Amino acid sequence: MDQAENIIKVGDHIIVQRQGYTKLHKLKAHGRLILGSFNIEMDNVVGERYYDTFQMKNTPGNKKIYLLDKVESVNSVVNNLNIEKSGTDNRNIPNNADSQSLTKDDIDKLVDEELSSNNIVGQLINNSKTFSLKTGYSQEKYIKKKEKKYFEYVQIRKPTIRILAQMFYRQDTNKTLGIRIDDLSQILTYSNIHPEGNHLLYDSGTSGLMPAAITNALGPKTSGQLIHMHPGNEYQRSAFIAMQFPKEQAERCINVNLYSVLRCFYQAKEVNEQSEDNTFVNDNLNEAEPLNKKRKLETDKVEELQTTNVVLETQESSQSMVSKELLVQKKSWQLDNERACRLLEQKVDSLIITAKEHPVNLVKELLQFLHGNRHFVVFSSLKELQHDLYFYLKTRTDIVNIKLCNSFMRNYQVLPNRTHPEVNMTTGGYILTGYKLND
Repeated sequence: MDQAENIIKVGDHIIVQRQGYTKLHKLKAHGRLILGSFNIEMDNVVGERYYDTFQMKNTPGNKKIYLLDKVESVNSVVNNLNIEKSGTDNRNIPNNADSQSLTKDDIDKLVDEELSSNNIVGQLINNSKTFSLKTGYSQEKYIKKKEKKYFEYVQIRKPTIRILAQMFYRQDTNKTLGIRIDDLSQILTYSNIHPEGNHLLYDSGTSGLMPAAITNALGPKTSGQLIHMHPGNEYQRSAFIAMQFPKEQAERCINVNLYSVLRCFYQAKEVNEQSEDNTFVNDNLNEAEPLNKKRKLETDKVEELQTTNVVLETQESSQSMVSKELLVQKKSWQLDNERACRLLEQKVDSLIITAKEHPVNLVKELLQFLHGNRHFVVFSSLKELQHDLYFYLKTRTDIVNIKLCNSFMRNYQVLPNRTHPEVNMTTGGYILTGYKLND
């Protein structure tokens, strides 16, 4: 990464991380960020470097606004507190509000005076009547819970595909159709994304994660292009914009409406077929004409060309102006459709479908644009839809090596004497892959 790219600037999309929580934010001049219960002014991060750590501090005269102050290290509450006494059993500890002598007003006053998780957690422990009776494990759990609530450090990170995928999945799995980071890696691997190829993606709702991941895999200053088909008038672009691709790299992702680009493709195909038929008919008619008549027609054409040559020269400049005006009058989505159609005529090197809809009709329609000896990948969160697609592909003689799998990545908590799988997990979606033979 260049030094200029590593500097935080106004207008950048940044990831603000507070412990395990991350939030996407567009940096504006004199802008603020609401992070949980904290209202933070972000001006102090401008001009600093990515991955620097900042401490939230109270604003003089306004206790509800926090400023960011750059720090070199983070003071952990667990390391600073020295717990000497602990109990052996929690069964006799009463579970009520009387165990804490500090009231809510007292705690709010501590936060307003100086936001310091070390001081606040220390005061909570000193004023707790039951903390010393807890077991060592319970004490550590209590400290981490309170530290998470009053933690005053944030880190500014640059958006990456991995961070965005994990952030969207944690916020709401429906934002990415249930695609986890391991699902995403397998989709990119099976589809064989490479920087010199042309690729076709149909995406119906991953918050821009799939087009962003493929465009990122294509890389800057390459010849690879992506046709991104979507069902609506506007495509979901949150992740794509957050990646802040260079202009030339972003322009190689052609965003088109599925129905609009297919209509454009078939209309152009019909026009070409009609012109070829007309040329064939005219050629046959010319061959059937007598030789003398053909010669007379040729001489007449030469004379006609000589007489109209001057007129054509005078009209050439005006026609060029009209053609330029027609190009200007075309809307951007029409130009994108034409670009996509030219690539579809040449066929693409991979086909990726991540859809909410039933995938059978989509695969039927889009497989014709895939080169022979190429892979395709279909992702769906529902197993039944993938079963229908699997049985359909089995009936085709040009599709082989069909596989349907579910990658279940089980996360583990690894700690001394308490290693176990995480409690809240989902099974993700189902990935179907296949291989198309030569046309």
